[in-house]
Amino acid sequence: MILNKQMEDKSYNNNTRVRFAPSPTGFLHIGSARTAFFNWLFAQKSNGKFILRIEDTDIARHQENTVNLIMNSLKWLGINWDEGPDVGGDYGPYRQSMRINIYKEYAQKLLNEKKAYLCFCSPEVLKKKKEVALKADKFYRYDRKCLKLSRKDINQNLNKGIDYVIRFLVPDNKIINFNDTVYGQISIDTKIIEDFIIVRSNGLATYNYSAVIDDILMKITHVIRGEDHLSNTPKQILIYNALNTKPPSFTHLPMILGQDGTKLSKRHGSISIESYKDEGFLPEAVLNYLALLGWSYGEKTTIFSKDDLIKKFNLNSINKKPAKFDYSKLLWLNGHYIRNSDNEILKELIKERMLKNINFKSDDTLIKSTENLDEKLDKIIPLIKERPKTLQECDSLISPFFFKIKYSTEIINYFKNKEISATKILNGAINSLSGPIVNSEDIEKNLRLLSEKLDVSFRKIAELIRIAIWASKVSPPLFGTIEILGKELTLERLKNYKNLL
Repeated sequence: MILNKQMEDKSYNNNTRVRFAPSPTGFLHIGSARTAFFNWLFAQKSNGKFILRIEDTDIARHQENTVNLIMNSLKWLGINWDEGPDVGGDYGPYRQSMRINIYKEYAQKLLNEKKAYLCFCSPEVLKKKKEVALKADKFYRYDRKCLKLSRKDINQNLNKGIDYVIRFLVPDNKIINFNDTVYGQISIDTKIIEDFIIVRSNGLATYNYSAVIDDILMKITHVIRGEDHLSNTPKQILIYNALNTKPPSFTHLPMILGQDGTKLSKRHGSISIESYKDEGFLPEAVLNYLALLGWSYGEKTTIFSKDDLIKKFNLNSINKKPAKFDYSKLLWLNGHYIRNSDNEILKELIKERMLKNINFKSDDTLIKSTENLDEKLDKIIPLIKERPKTLQECDSLISPFFFKIKYSTEIINYFKNKEISATKILNGAINSLSGPIVNSEDIEKNLRLLSEKLDVSFRKIAELIRIAIWASKVSPPLFGTIEILGKELTLERLKNYKNLL
């Protein structure tokens, strides 16, 4: 058969081939995104191929809608693949649910070569045997009862329609040796590995078996994955050996923990890439931070462009120690990328979010159309760019430029017991800003003259005007804000606040 020829062909070329193989059971999380990114970086560094494979045979947990979610999250990050479900390739199909006959073929090959056998033991019987062993404080391992069945017994069971699984026959008294890039030389005695299942009773292949078959047929040269798969490696090497195929190089990435040293969860901040996108993180910042989780180039170096990472990334620089996820550091990085982004690019990102999230036809908005949106954003972005850490914060910073503001009870009563006469200052500000105003310099000049005239500190005047026009004690730089709002809207807000007082 063609597939058998593929399996037996050991003339692998020297091209690096790596894969990311997510199960579609939810959103793409930080840990999985890092795995994908490290694989992608290694492929880029090696001038190799990055393959996306969807491992979708877990019927109980499978969520079909998350396949596109995962792929879209990868694309948003800028992680593109050379072969995969949507782009095809020479070694497809790239979804395990479409490769079931391939797994059956190689399971039969292992059965024919006496390297696997049918097991008719029911889950209930196996559970009882395990409980007896545990009560006796003994190590449990399948007793190979079905390995001893005669051909006649097997046929009788098959004719009766008794459910069965296919178990891999683990060689006795064998030491499995392999070198992991991160964890070094590892040796496992097969006496602690039971004859594990490779095909379930429903006919679907198990992870350890299907992953090996796919990696062989897709000519994967390096397997880079999470530390949680380290315990699977000995079993997988046994399957490689049974199929007379050299295993790939293994690299297991350290765990990602929260700052408190516990397993990463939502209490440590968002953990899905989709959430980061919604919150207004830039993909460049997220990638930069992913690279710092378990890998380092130098203690003082934290900012890396994608090109920098491709040049400097090295599997041998991955740390064995678990990485700690620091949400505040990610925020800081994102703020850095926002501040250093091109204004035109930042404008398009903000505009995209606004058009998606704001209903411009609502009676509650100040904008009745988007005609002057670009012109207004061109003025706003330089004013706010240094402040936000996320695009979501940008949304909040620019919202009062477009929406009617609402004064809280706290803001209305803020000057109630102050030593200044808020109404007097507001009247003065209304008069000062009613004349011809060209730019923020004129605005500042007029308000400083008002400060002198009323003999009130300029800081107090600025605070009052900011609250009146922004409904908050914090706003973008005051004079530029008034210039962008324009005379008509500024005076309207000053009068509205005065009336509330």
